[in-house]
Amino acid sequence: MRLRNILLTCLLLGACGCFSGRAGARRGGDVYPDFTALKAAHTAGLDYSSEVYERGSDVAVFAIHGGDIEAATSRVARSVAGKDFNLYIFNGWLGGESGRLHVTATHFDDPEALRLAAASVLGISLHAQTDRGAWICVGGRNTAAAALIARRLEDAGFAVEAPCLRLPGTSEKNIVNRSSAGGVQLELTLRLLERLENNRDYLSKFSEAVRTAALESLALVKARARQ
Repeated sequence: MRLRNILLTCLLLGACGCFSGRAGARRGGDVYPDFTALKAAHTAGLDYSSEVYERGSDVAVFAIHGGDIEAATSRVARSVAGKDFNLYIFNGWLGGESGRLHVTATHFDDPEALRLAAASVLGISLHAQTDRGAWICVGGRNTAAAALIARRLEDAGFAVEAPCLRLPGTSEKNIVNRSSAGGVQLELTLRLLERLENNRDYLSKFSEAVRTAALESLALVKARARQ
């Protein structure tokens, strides 16, 4: 219900100035230049929390704007990670003010997130974006993996833009690209996030498509390494 109310508000406002710090970042930039500054200004366990699951996988899934920052991205990240992929989630718990805890991916330097990325071969990150419709913008530095994920999502019936022109996510400083083979950044629209939040089967179909493509991408990376 909360996500539905957020979505309706965003549509009424023309998708400006709501649903997390991403819209706020477009208007005036992040409040904090990096995670270190955010941590110094807020209380862990009260204002924010982080979850780190290192499972020995070659894939790491990130939701660095979770909790109330970009609603539903935490749940989608958990579904994609399943019980075997590495997972990092940063949750903001300031309610309607959680956008203040948005730190852009190129400045996100939580040591735990950096460590998890460095221990992985492929990174996958989940974000919210405020464009209309129900679709995914697929970016990231690992263009081969991004193309494969986009193809599997399209095969599963999802609308995709790849490569993602407006939010390319290709900087080597982006947390998702700090894995050894780089990463894939998935920008999901609010309407799509609402559907994933409210339909378990739809979420499973999305997650399975991403997971399948990630494993296929890893197999290609390992095959090239043996050549």
